[in-house]
Amino acid sequence: MSIKRHIPNLLTLINLFSGCILVYLTVFYSVFEFKEDFNFNEIVMILLGISLVADLLDGMVARWLNVASPIGLQLDSLADMVTFGVFPGFLMTKMLADASQSTSVMFPLVAFFGLLITLFSALRLAKFNVDTTQTTYFKGLATPANTILIFGLFILTQTLSNDFMDTYAFNSLIALTIISSFILVADIPLFSFKMKSMKLKDIFPQIILLASAILLLIFMGLSALAPIILIYIILSIIFKKTFVHA
Repeated sequence: MSIKRHIPNLLTLINLFSGCILVYLTVFYSVFEFKEDFNFNEIVMILLGISLVADLLDGMVARWLNVASPIGLQLDSLADMVTFGVFPGFLMTKMLADASQSTSVMFPLVAFFGLLITLFSALRLAKFNVDTTQTTYFKGLATPANTILIFGLFILTQTLSNDFMDTYAFNSLIALTIISSFILVADIPLFSFKMKSMKLKDIFPQIILLASAILLLIFMGLSALAPIILIYIILSIIFKKTFVHA
């Protein structure tokens, strides 16, 4: 039995393993947050980076080794559901739970509204699996990008003043949960980095996004994650004709 046929699945399982740890750390955040050597943001960034790289490589390696299989496709979606579906939903639930403590709304039941992201992530992954047209671009925000958006929002909430958080955070997070869930399944073309052509005019939006991301990360650090996804969506709308009809 050839070992190479298992390499893509191993990468997918690495993605899943990292996703499971992300969910665990989010659920038990309060247990670790008072430890001096525990930096939630840094650990999440490392684990999320591992998952993103593994998710990117598993399909590429499967095609390169010519070992793509229906099982690999299903396993990939199951792993993505945990890392890019359950984790962002739980993270938003945590943010809503924290924000609702300063309001008169029912706590903690209202925090479960954040799991709307998990439900719509499942719907988005199911739609992607049966849609054969999403080869060079996406319809709706891909779950990895949405996860980066939610994690970016989590970081931004840490930079806002207590007065703002007490007054506006809860309603803002509810609205952002609805927007995030909608854009996951909306029929909005968003470019990917699977380019058929390397001509400048065809990869111009990708170049702008990369340049913007580098500059924002240099000046804003991890606080730039959410703005980067926003720029990605705006660029996709502006340059729609560039990649939809490519």
